[in-house]
Amino acid sequence: MVVQPGERNVYDQRFVEQRLWERHHIKMLRLTFAEIHDQCTVDENDRLLIDGQEVAVAYYRSGYAPTDFPTDTEWNGRWLVEKSRAISVPSLAYHLAGCKKIQQVLANPGQVERFIDDAETAARVRSCFVGLYPLDNTNKGQQALHMALREPHKYVVKPQREGGGYNVYGDDIPQLLTTISDEERKGYILMDLIQAPAFNSVLVRNGELVLASVVSELGIYGIFVSDGKNVVVNKQGGHLLRTKAADVREGGVAAGFAVIDSPLLI
Repeated sequence: MVVQPGERNVYDQRFVEQRLWERHHIKMLRLTFAEIHDQCTVDENDRLLIDGQEVAVAYYRSGYAPTDFPTDTEWNGRWLVEKSRAISVPSLAYHLAGCKKIQQVLANPGQVERFIDDAETAARVRSCFVGLYPLDNTNKGQQALHMALREPHKYVVKPQREGGGYNVYGDDIPQLLTTISDEERKGYILMDLIQAPAFNSVLVRNGELVLASVVSELGIYGIFVSDGKNVVVNKQGGHLLRTKAADVREGGVAAGFAVIDSPLLI
């Protein structure tokens, strides 16, 4: 498991480590990118080795923010994993697919159809999308810029970041877009603000019950294994339901904006 230095969110990581050993007798090590650089090697058969043992899987709990790569040592640690035959979770392609800019490009006309042959299925997938727009110097980017400045409360501006706390909403949008340079603006996308229906529920915060108007977000885990050409596994692997107060804009659990919830099927 690739972790951040001084990791605070350690408990679920240790839970994975414990379960792997108890159920499968698989040993897990927690290393930073710098420690991978210092302690790991890649042999002539592209095996990633530490203390003479091959590493089968590298599960990234780090590497999603620029601050995770402060020096060339961290970049070289990542490169050591990527050039080996160890399975990266996520793969570099999947990692990039999670970036906001890639999501915006995939929402362009004709992109979904590159991956889904059936027109009806592609249309059903596309019906789930909200508007996603570039903020670059293209005609579409300039149109999106004017849309955001004219009606900022209809949109959210997103950078290429994960973890919560980085999105820009409402009256803060014009302030951001009019102060950054054209080059910096390319690093953001504009998205229609999702107007999720609110409902009343009870949250547990700091050991206390809090009655609140809330909204929820359901995420489905997928398990996908491929050698680059052939798909070995592609199936659903569970879910995560996050719930937050309806007046809270961000949604990260670890960042303190939302709580873990359970769906009730009726």
